[in-house]
Amino acid sequence: MRKILISIMASSIALSACGNDEVDKLEKKKSTLKEENRKHKKEILNLEDKNNTYKQKDKSLQSSINHIEKNSSSQFKTQYLKSSTQFINNTKTNISQYNKISKNIKSKPNDSVTQDKIDNIAINQKTITSQYKDGMDGKTIPKEFKALHKNMLNLSSDIEDVFNDLNKGYKKNDKKLINKSIKKLNSLKDEIDQIK
Repeated sequence: MRKILISIMASSIALSACGNDEVDKLEKKKSTLKEENRKHKKEILNLEDKNNTYKQKDKSLQSSINHIEKNSSSQFKTQYLKSSTQFINNTKTNISQYNKISKNIKSKPNDSVTQDKIDNIAINQKTITSQYKDGMDGKTIPKEFKALHKNMLNLSSDIEDVFNDLNKGYKKNDKKLINKSIKKLNSLKDEIDQIK
């Protein structure tokens, strides 16, 4: 029995020694995992801080962009109103010059004075159109002005074409072209008068 008792005690000691090694290993692993967990939590907090900082910077940048776009739109509006008003006023002045000789166009064919005045009107209109286009060249046109700008470009080209056709018709004494140009000019005058 003594041998059995010694053998049980020796087995118990051997087993408890093995168990302690496993417990020690598990404790070390637990300690390592806790340390890694703390590091990861710290990294997460740092990333959350950075994320909040980036969100604030993004919000600030977006605010700046909106402000710049608003100012840019406002500056463009001022420039556009100035250019379009100048175009309309100069075109109306040019049409007034045409109105002064409109009776001569039909009643005095091949009149050199009338021809010179028509030439000047056509040249002036080309200059007026070029000034308007040059004023808008290279500008980024905001959405709210794109349709109006397109209409102004079409109007300016149409008026220039009408005066050129009128000039050609008068030079060639082509009554059909003259009448067509006058009719077109009258409809364009109505368009110009509608622009405020």
